[in-house]
Amino acid sequence: MFMTALVVCSLSISAGPQYRAVVRDTICHVSADEMSEIAKLFFRQFQSCPDSLFSWAYVGLDDGEGKSEVKKKKSKESRNAIQLRYKDRFYDPRTCTGDVAIDIYVLGLRWWKDTHLGTRSSYTCAANDTYDHMHHMTATYSGSLLEGGNCIIKLTPISANEVQVHYEFDLTFGQVLASFISDKVWRNAIEWRFNTILDNLIEYAETGMVLQKSEIVKSE
Repeated sequence: MFMTALVVCSLSISAGPQYRAVVRDTICHVSADEMSEIAKLFFRQFQSCPDSLFSWAYVGLDDGEGKSEVKKKKSKESRNAIQLRYKDRFYDPRTCTGDVAIDIYVLGLRWWKDTHLGTRSSYTCAANDTYDHMHHMTATYSGSLLEGGNCIIKLTPISANEVQVHYEFDLTFGQVLASFISDKVWRNAIEWRFNTILDNLIEYAETGMVLQKSEIVKSE
């Protein structure tokens, strides 16, 4: 998902900093243990089978990523102008490390072949009065588009059925790509995606599903 956002940014011509981040704090109406299981599921599928995330964590992103068909005719304004083809996947559950090979298509043409996204995740539960749950995933990229990234989900119990969620998703772009990313491009192409992911994780934890936005409007 965020690899797509990176390539979209290469279509911009405005400079920006290398480091960008989305940081949010919110409340989820489930126990800390239940929300922790959702965070574990997200990290595990992100590392081992990213296609699976389109059924829940990536609902609403509407990019068509992970699908086998790459349409030939697209405009650079369309959200599916950039698509990914996931190829080889490797995941070691003992070390919680993963590697996914990706071909990146821009406007139906393959721009990057066999790029690799490597990940490592960790989980700790603090031995203190708050019993904080800490989920942390780091990512590395085989090319020069990205220097690295992190996803942090910290869970602090409030009550038996409420947990405070601290969420961070950051990227450090390569110097060349960073020169093309303006604040506007960051907001339009990337930031909203990371916010949507958190909203979906919360919705999935609380309801056991994630509805398409059109379904929500219809039900209301």
